Amino acid sequence: MQVKEIFFIRCISCLSVVMIHVLGITMHNTSSMLMTLLMFSTPAFIFISEFLLSYSYPNGTPKGFLLKRIQFIFLPFLFVAFVDAVMMSSLGDNATLLSFLQRISANIFLGNFIGYFILIIFQFYLLHIFFHQILQRISAKFVLSIAFLVNGGYLTFVTFIDIPSFGPNPIFPISWIPFVGWVFYFCLAYYCGQNYKGFISLLNRYRYIVYGLVALSAFMILNNTYLGFFEVSSKRPDILLYTTSIIFLFFHLFSKVSKVPSIIMTISNYSFSIYLFHVYFLGIGFAILNGFTEVQSSLSLMVIYSFSIVGPMMLSWVFNHFKYGYMFVGKIYKPKQSQRRNTVSM
Repeated sequence: MQVKEIFFIRCISCLSVVMIHVLGITMHNTSSMLMTLLMFSTPAFIFISEFLLSYSYPNGTPKGFLLKRIQFIFLPFLFVAFVDAVMMSSLGDNATLLSFLQRISANIFLGNFIGYFILIIFQFYLLHIFFHQILQRISAKFVLSIAFLVNGGYLTFVTFIDIPSFGPNPIFPISWIPFVGWVFYFCLAYYCGQNYKGFISLLNRYRYIVYGLVALSAFMILNNTYLGFFEVSSKRPDILLYTTSIIFLFFHLFSKVSKVPSIIMTISNYSFSIYLFHVYFLGIGFAILNGFTEVQSSLSLMVIYSFSIVGPMMLSWVFNHFKYGYMFVGKIYKPKQSQRRNTVSM
């Protein structure tokens, strides 16, 4: 049985990530409120990865699981890390072999580029492999309570304590990488995936609480952004509750849909490549349009936004026509039917 809600959530999260980065370049501070509301997107991606793992393999991962993920996910990560290092180290007047080696090392080991989320996902893979049997035996309420406190405490700490960054011209802080910054999403996704039908039943029963939680948490994060308590980021403590409520809302709403529209399915299936490559197409699109001063910001946003989505999809489509092309851009997800549960690649 397919979990159709996942296709919607993956699609919406993917489109939201692209919109965040487009708004950040084209509209700057005027879009901070909208960007704040879209900050559920990366945590939702993290949630999806563990949910699918827990749902598809309730009794443990099969033989060769990690090897396939290395082929489909980690090799593209290494490829984009290399491309990013070439591009970034060649900027300016200090384009040397040393600057390239420093950059690619930071990309691979510190997640200093857009692919940092893959390092987080692989930590989840390892956590699931080594701890899923333990989690099966422990009360979900206990685990989720502890995970929420640990996760919230860590995000509070890294928000208010200045942790030194490493690597040349760090873009993404090293504090984003450790799994403790995402452990609540991991635990929540694990139990939701293990008890999918019961999870949906609970959401239907307590739907008005879910609606209220979405409204309350959205107001809270907007207020905190407006008052300047936090920067616009998904790595802040108040986003935990907001992302959870959004995920619950999406599962509740989309569980009512009988069929996934083809456009939703298509974007969902290409979401990995879109996430991994969109910032580079965004930069290309912005560089091209930047010379046309008569272009209005709203039109620029729509053009760059579309280009940042379609470009990675076309790149992935072309590469996947070659036998080993998926090792560079990621494999296009193709849902497969099984007698019991779907097997997924992410």
